[in-house]
Amino acid sequence: MIRFFTIISTALLCVACVNTDYLGKSYAPTTSVDIYYNMSDVTRSHEVMGKITANAMEGWDSNAMVEELQKQAMAKGADAIVIENIHTETTGSTSTTTGKNSGKPEYVITKDGKVKTVNSKHSGDYSSTTSTVETREKIVEAELLKYQ
Repeated sequence: MIRFFTIISTALLCVACVNTDYLGKSYAPTTSVDIYYNMSDVTRSHEVMGKITANAMEGWDSNAMVEELQKQAMAKGADAIVIENIHTETTGSTSTTTGKNSGKPEYVITKDGKVKTVNSKHSGDYSSTTSTVETREKIVEAELLKYQ
């Protein structure tokens, strides 16, 4: 039973990991959306309703992102979606520096509650390590179509 709840919780969390943004017209919701990967494959007369973008953390499954776009397209009343571009962008970075100055004074508290200097060397010995991690995001861009 615990495993079931873990799977459901993970699935719900992952759905929230795909963000979408839409700019364009909306119609009554549809129940199915055709998926194309090239505009030249669309043989039916249509109008372009608008543009939709999905973004998620790098490594996210592209097919899952397209499924989310498909759901959003149905909600907007689209009949088809044309996937135009899938790419990854760097959206930020975080740097962390750690180090130690071996000549820095060290203090202890004695039994009588006083502060005592244990090491008062003031040498310039200092070592540090800096690590930088880039934040990357996968982006899927598409157009929504309404058949005429």
